[in-house]
Amino acid sequence: MMFSDLSYSAQNLTDSGINLDWFVMLMELLGGLALFLYGMEKMIKGLLVIAGDQMKSMLAKLTTNRVMGALTGAGVTAVIQSSSVTSVLTVGFVSAGLMTASQAAGVVMGANLGTTVTAQIVAFKVTNFALLLIAVGFSIQFLAKLRKKVAIGELLMGFGLIFFGMNLMGEGMAPLRDYEPFLTLIRELQNPFWGIFIGMVFTALIQSSSATIAIVIVMASNGFLTLPAGIALAMGANIGTTITALLATIGKSREALRTALIHVQFNLLAVLIWLPFIPELSQLSIWISAHDYADNEVMMLLAENTPREIANANTLFNLISLVVFLPAIPLFLWVVNKLVPVLAEEKGGGEFKAEFLDESLLSDPSLAMKAVKLELEHYQKPLDLFYKRSLAQIASPNMDKLSREDLMIRRLRAYQEKILSYLGRAGQVEMSAEEQHEHFKLMNVLNNLESMLESMQSNILSVAHEMIEEDIKPSETMQNLVGQLSSEVGRAMDNALLSIYKQDSEAALEVIAIKPTIDHLIQEALAHQIRHFTPNEMRLKVFRYEMQFVDGLKQLHTLSKRIARQQLSEISKESGSDSSSKVIS
Repeated sequence: MMFSDLSYSAQNLTDSGINLDWFVMLMELLGGLALFLYGMEKMIKGLLVIAGDQMKSMLAKLTTNRVMGALTGAGVTAVIQSSSVTSVLTVGFVSAGLMTASQAAGVVMGANLGTTVTAQIVAFKVTNFALLLIAVGFSIQFLAKLRKKVAIGELLMGFGLIFFGMNLMGEGMAPLRDYEPFLTLIRELQNPFWGIFIGMVFTALIQSSSATIAIVIVMASNGFLTLPAGIALAMGANIGTTITALLATIGKSREALRTALIHVQFNLLAVLIWLPFIPELSQLSIWISAHDYADNEVMMLLAENTPREIANANTLFNLISLVVFLPAIPLFLWVVNKLVPVLAEEKGGGEFKAEFLDESLLSDPSLAMKAVKLELEHYQKPLDLFYKRSLAQIASPNMDKLSREDLMIRRLRAYQEKILSYLGRAGQVEMSAEEQHEHFKLMNVLNNLESMLESMQSNILSVAHEMIEEDIKPSETMQNLVGQLSSEVGRAMDNALLSIYKQDSEAALEVIAIKPTIDHLIQEALAHQIRHFTPNEMRLKVFRYEMQFVDGLKQLHTLSKRIARQQLSEISKESGSDSSSKVIS
């Protein structure tokens, strides 16, 4: 009843013709678009909470070849229903060095196919259930306590808002079906160049090809669009959506820019090649949709069948383009490498390169372990930068930056594994007692470094993720306390490694000597918590997160002391004195 009332209010019939209430129509059209976009945002947010980690894991792991990359991109996009999100995630992975542009090419190509699922869904007439989905989704969000159940509510409500927004847009546009100037404009869209241009510009402005195709389907369901015109608009949307990936490369690496340019190349070239074959694509989608038109009922069948045919044509266009162009990824890479040349400093790739682990030294354990110490000195810089960037997320958490740090920690682990593997092979030859002791010491150091990464991931990065999702920030006083504590802990970590690769007992003693300062700052943090403690749910969450940060920093200092003690115990053993052992304890 509400929809019919809105439609009726949007048109006033007079003897002289049709008077349109442009204000009401524009309000319904823009309001419907706003609801559609908001629904997409809520749906994507809910899906990322429910399955975000799995999606990210799939993107990171299932890209061993171009076919798997394309299938992964299509699958992830089909689930989260946004090629833009997939493209932005992929660009982030490339920027962090977890993927190369070659691996990412298949993912962004597959994302185009995955996003056609959205068009297939919106082509169904499910608007009668829109308000029910909104009501059920809101109820779940309102009543649920667990984060994943709230996300399910967001997902359902997002779907409802998508369909309600589409229905509202359709109601706003309905009076135009008898408005001759508008029909004349629509007839201009029979020229595919105009259709592609309008679809591209509109998608670039609203940053959602799904919204553009939804509007195309709404127009088709009102009988405004022929199938070829709808296909041209959908093709334009495919080009316009590449703007999102290009924007995501701002401030990122050159390899990330190449990934976005591959996306642009693929979508643009696919449209140019398909352009002369729009009539054939139309006939193929009609045949697949099992529809046929009779001359006396063209208008009625246009409104009834064209939405489904546009959705099918969009799927066919992207599927065939993917199959044709997937083998041509090396050519795309060649072009983008000409547009964005590979610099000398990039040639090392995404992984950290071991500088001193010379295979020829493995036959001499003493020289091999010296090489390991030099490599630990080289490793210290990226570890220190990662530590500082991770702690910056306490004061101002940012999901994009956190995602990059999640990937950086994998690179650091891979770097540690190279050092550990080299050290393990160095220990396979016969060693003197002194060399065995040195080998055991370095093994312990690497084990403690791995524990440091675990602590930073679980007590800093993971907590920062949760705080962003729950919109929580530590108090300013707590931030200052944690800032002082993190500075002291960072100094201890640096001195611990320094004591190993420089065999510096003074640096090791500083790590131990700083313990009273660390303990004092931790006590201050606890006292602050006790003074400001209030028994409400939000404060309890803040308390838990703040103390987890503090506990993580305490663990990092403990691990730094273990490394420092390795060096001090060696000095104590060499000198045979008890003085150093007293300091160690």
